[in-house]
Amino acid sequence: MRLLLHETLATAPFAYPLRAGWVPPAPGLEPEVRPTLLAADVGPDDVALVAAPEVLGLQETHRVVPDVAVVAGPIGSVALRVPVRPDGIERTVVRLYDGASGAAEFIARATLQPFYGIEPTGWSRADDAESQAVVVEGVEALRPPEAGLAEDLCRAWFILTGNAAVTHLLVAPLAADRATVAPALAHLQALWERGQARRRDLRHGVATAHGIEDRDRLADMLNGQRYTLDPGDRRAVADLLARGGRGSSYPSPHPLAYLEPEPAAG
Repeated sequence: MRLLLHETLATAPFAYPLRAGWVPPAPGLEPEVRPTLLAADVGPDDVALVAAPEVLGLQETHRVVPDVAVVAGPIGSVALRVPVRPDGIERTVVRLYDGASGAAEFIARATLQPFYGIEPTGWSRADDAESQAVVVEGVEALRPPEAGLAEDLCRAWFILTGNAAVTHLLVAPLAADRATVAPALAHLQALWERGQARRRDLRHGVATAHGIEDRDRLADMLNGQRYTLDPGDRRAVADLLARGGRGSSYPSPHPLAYLEPEPAAG
């Protein structure tokens, strides 16, 4: 079984220990990290930790496993960069900066007009896009802008809706039961626990690799995240997929199928 992980700052508690080889995989499990991981990259037999909107392209083959997710805390990993105060921008093309995943796009689509009053006239990933609104994700979201201002879009989403931003979801094949996915879940748990045990090494490695100067902010971001879905998070996911998907190229959302935990004995 392949276990695919989207490698970005929000998933570093899983992806960094995996890339560093801190936890050996169980026999038969093939874990991989991917800087880009789209629905089309996920095979029908794969378990994968993907940006939340990618589940829309996997609804016919996979369901969500609530045991593992990434839920943003007070400091998010998606930011908006603008040259002036957002209330000074009425209409603009929105640029999705290199590496911005579907999660960044959906959070931006759900907040720019309702929260900031910015009307997107288009969405572009082109380097030469003329834009007064640039959406960045991951390491870039923690860097101070060279000019202008930066806004935390995960925080904007929380203020707007009262829901935390769920950036990543774990999916497993529709035919898989709890026993089938158990090795993948155990490996993810082991990666997270090893990352927690060596969190200073993890933060140092991430900060050094990407030139992050504000290591306290990095620590606060990672420590503020949650890594499982509770019932409120499920509602937040549905809300984000509905609001953020409007006008996007992603499939329309349907009620997500979940691989529920086994009922407690007794």
